[in-house]
Amino acid sequence: MMIKRLITAALIAAATLASVANADETGPNEQAIKKVLERYRLNVESIESSPLKGLYEVVTQDGVLYANQDGSYFIYGSMIHTTDTDSINLTEQAKAKRNKAIFAKANVDKEMIVYPAKNEKYVVTVFTDTSCGYCAKLHSQMKEYNDLGITIRYLAYPRSGPQAPNFPQMSAIWCEKDRSDAMDKAKRHQFNKTSNQCDDLVKRHLALGGAVGVTGTPALLLEDGTLMSGYLPPRQLLQALESHS
Repeated sequence: MMIKRLITAALIAAATLASVANADETGPNEQAIKKVLERYRLNVESIESSPLKGLYEVVTQDGVLYANQDGSYFIYGSMIHTTDTDSINLTEQAKAKRNKAIFAKANVDKEMIVYPAKNEKYVVTVFTDTSCGYCAKLHSQMKEYNDLGITIRYLAYPRSGPQAPNFPQMSAIWCEKDRSDAMDKAKRHQFNKTSNQCDDLVKRHLALGGAVGVTGTPALLLEDGTLMSGYLPPRQLLQALESHS
């Protein structure tokens, strides 16, 4: 990713931090910051003040950066606020806020395959792949997730993209009248239909996954936009959700 090139270019010495602390009070020079990031093919989505005076939070399509006022220095990494009893990852909060907005704008509610909990406490959106072993394991424990009050909603994410061998199968699943039944069978290797009728839908899900930072499956998107990667057993997921809340 282009953003990784900034790690070397953005190493900041103590003198730099002093410069940031003494930044002009007039706010960020957004044009200058954007011009610098264009060199790395990064599109700036927003620039806001950070809790650290003179340092600005810059949200791009590839993540969150921190810049001084004129864009001459950048920091790529997490900003963490500590208190006597806790610590808060402000960078992850910024990413979650962005993800929540992207997800809401995508308007995919009617396209998801939903396994609802009777006594719903949490809703987790899972980017899933029918060729993914841990996705199948998660699916095999669906009743346990639901019994714990966790509603699971699926979006399609064949990991190799439109060229994936199972892309036509996932297109066929989303074209079925009873998508849940089709997914159940697919997870048991009992669904052999293929189609290109719902290719555009699956591509939309892939694009959405890429936009919120999905790099593998299963990927779990929480209601506040936080992205969790990888499989968690039902009890562990519940604990993680409770802790996150």
